[in-house]
Amino acid sequence: MTMLTKSRAGFARPLVSGAAMLAGLFAAGCSTSELLEVKDPAVATPGSVESQSAVPTVYAGALGDFFVAYSGNGLNDAFAPTVALFTDEMRSSDTFTTRNDADRRTQSSPSNGNLADIPYVALHRARWSTETAARLITKFFPGTDPRIAELTSLSGFTYVAFGEAFCSGVPFAPTETAREFVEGPPLTTAQMFDEAALRFNAAINGLGAATDAVSTSRRNLARVGLGRALLNNGKFAEAAAAVAAVPDNFVYVDDHSANTTREENSLWNLNGSNRRYTLSDGEGVNGMNWRSANDPRIPWLDQGRNGFDNATRLFEQLRWSNRDTDVPLADGIEARLIEAEVALKSGDVNTWLTKLNALRAQVRTLMTARYANYATNNPNTFVTNTTLAPLDDPGTPAARENLMFRERAFWLFGTGHRLGDMRRLIRQYGRGAETVFPTGTWHKGGPIGPDVNLVVAFREEQNSLFVRANCKTNVP
Repeated sequence: MTMLTKSRAGFARPLVSGAAMLAGLFAAGCSTSELLEVKDPAVATPGSVESQSAVPTVYAGALGDFFVAYSGNGLNDAFAPTVALFTDEMRSSDTFTTRNDADRRTQSSPSNGNLADIPYVALHRARWSTETAARLITKFFPGTDPRIAELTSLSGFTYVAFGEAFCSGVPFAPTETAREFVEGPPLTTAQMFDEAALRFNAAINGLGAATDAVSTSRRNLARVGLGRALLNNGKFAEAAAAVAAVPDNFVYVDDHSANTTREENSLWNLNGSNRRYTLSDGEGVNGMNWRSANDPRIPWLDQGRNGFDNATRLFEQLRWSNRDTDVPLADGIEARLIEAEVALKSGDVNTWLTKLNALRAQVRTLMTARYANYATNNPNTFVTNTTLAPLDDPGTPAARENLMFRERAFWLFGTGHRLGDMRRLIRQYGRGAETVFPTGTWHKGGPIGPDVNLVVAFREEQNSLFVRANCKTNVP
């Protein structure tokens, strides 16, 4: 899957003096008014993108909008890096107020702007682009076209992202009325996951019985997305059934590129390149020991200098070691983790451990298949491990839950799952927020705040259907 980019061919022009050009134009009978009538071939009118010939461009643009929203767009904070900063995965090594506020979980008044505004707008744009592109393809191609299933699934993932990261009550305008101003009603957290599940099921059903490689891949994309949505709504048995046929080696990635800043991997740019984020370790008492665990799933590097604020030590995560490293969105690892959690929920400890240990036994194979240069671009000796030691049963329900979510945290690091998991620990497992999220003193001074989700952008104040009071940032 490769994002299409604009070709530079045809942009070169012979060097001609302005005087010579004007002389030639007037000789040809061109008036001054005609010279001022500029036609910009780079502008696409609505009609020009509603034809069959426009499908490849619209399809590529929709993919790009999703990748940008979820994990891309250079130095802009996409969904996955925002989640990483808001949770315990990354710390702010920046001076920007919005990033510091997100890191300490004390978001500002919406009217002042917050870090979450960037992914909020981008996810809605991606939702519109993917659904619009899917409808366009449906006009000219069979309903079984795998591009339709892919775009429908990506729309589903925008609902998953909103449900996992933002407060309950996010408004969603209909995408069918793009040329009209239509206010969208708010959805509760559970409703967002229900909407996501509808789209994933539609993608699966739309593919029919097709068995070609692309259709099979897109079916697995939808299956993992469905499992994720169902898990978030506490529908455990259904979640396990959704992912049962997904193989371990399946992976669908957000495609990133060095062609333009828009296409760059955002977490790499914010961490290793521009030094705005630093890899955390034991943040606020409860944070995971991402660095000190010396786990091959989290390769990292001490850059030997401080971050952008010139005060916070810069530790670089090395899953994404350059600007064009792709980011897994859905894969067989997540499918097995969902099955393992469901087994634990049902009391089947043997199956739970067996599934976790089967993944650990192939850590190098799985990581190498997902992260470019994983084995060669990391200086830490521990990444050469081909397996992880098998886990033993810790013996108590609480300890098993801790281990389950620790395994999810290390396998799914930096891919946008962490905030949803932390909120699930509160919502589905009865944990207190102070036992799940970092607490105590923020690393730059002052207390860590109580927010457990991201605030809806201020621009929704113009939506008469949106109720700000329902957006409670301290409710999981």
